Amino acid sequence: MKPLFAVKHGSKAIARQMRCSPLRVPRSESVGSREVHVKTLRSADMAAGIILAAIGILTLWASTTIVTTMEHRLSPRALPYAVGFLLAACGVGMALKARRFRGPDTPIEWPDGIGTRTILVALVSIGLYNGLMNLLGLPIATFLYIAFSIWFLDRAKWLVALVTGLVCGLASHYVFIGLLGLSFPEGIFFQG
Repeated sequence: MKPLFAVKHGSKAIARQMRCSPLRVPRSESVGSREVHVKTLRSADMAAGIILAAIGILTLWASTTIVTTMEHRLSPRALPYAVGFLLAACGVGMALKARRFRGPDTPIEWPDGIGTRTILVALVSIGLYNGLMNLLGLPIATFLYIAFSIWFLDRAKWLVALVTGLVCGLASHYVFIGLLGLSFPEGIFFQG
């Protein structure tokens, strides 16, 4: 087993004494309550794959509890079944790919301030997307979410963001509400 490396408050001073990088301070030299273990990308991919597979299995199980009382073109269980199956399959595939990887383990670099801000904005925008879906409907909420996300990640491409958001919003209405007949909120502009 390869040794884990640790980063803690004041690790630069220890690194200077040992003439090594601050992120490569051996675990035995770092003592204290502010210690953060830096894991490798391989172990993170294995853990994420197992978690995704577990969420997929949980989704499949929860899908069996959906009660269907009316006749639908497509059962209300169909989309959760598909999502659960895909999550489970992708999670297992990700974990197996990481397990079979043969090569140097790369340590995970923690996000800096810009990376942390990007992650937080993405999480907040997903929350707003879900929260505003009942009020605005799936097509408009999808348009706003996609357009904002693309614009936020690459501010130079605002026209691409608007066109892609519009296409995704219209496609979500056509595919999920029109074609499949799923019961997503349509919003004020699509009710008829």
